[in-house]
Amino acid sequence: MDIVYAKTKKKIKTAYYKHKRETLDFSTGEIISESKTTLSRYSVEPPYVKMYIDDICSLVSIPESLKNVLFLILRKLDYDGYITLSTRYRKLMREQLDIKDGTLRNRLALLVKKEFVFSEGGNEYSVNPKFFARGEWKAIIEKRASFELKIRYSEEGREITTKRV
Repeated sequence: MDIVYAKTKKKIKTAYYKHKRETLDFSTGEIISESKTTLSRYSVEPPYVKMYIDDICSLVSIPESLKNVLFLILRKLDYDGYITLSTRYRKLMREQLDIKDGTLRNRLALLVKKEFVFSEGGNEYSVNPKFFARGEWKAIIEKRASFELKIRYSEEGREITTKRV
């Protein structure tokens, strides 16, 4: 991989694999199949500061009860940006939080409403990549491109909103 600089002075990482493959019919000389690899470009991971769940929740005014659920479900975040909550893990969460199943479901629904996570059906959720990410930077960039994060400052305070684009 090479690091090149675009005209905007933004670092771009380029993954380029020059590969052309042709399959020939030797009796006729005809090309039976052909494949080429394309050029792929993506930005280098930007500078970042480690952010704690407590701090993120404070910024968007998340109550302690939701923060605790968020912390437990983020432990299950995989490299594809998904969280799968098995029956066993949901039971463990309820025991750790000392809550009932209905309360856990309500708190998960509130995290969905606040767009920290998105329900993908069943007991599977995807995270909002503007807040949380795990995995390869290229995949995270692609996911982040489909989300919008707005921060509005006013005399009343700060309002943070996110949505899928």
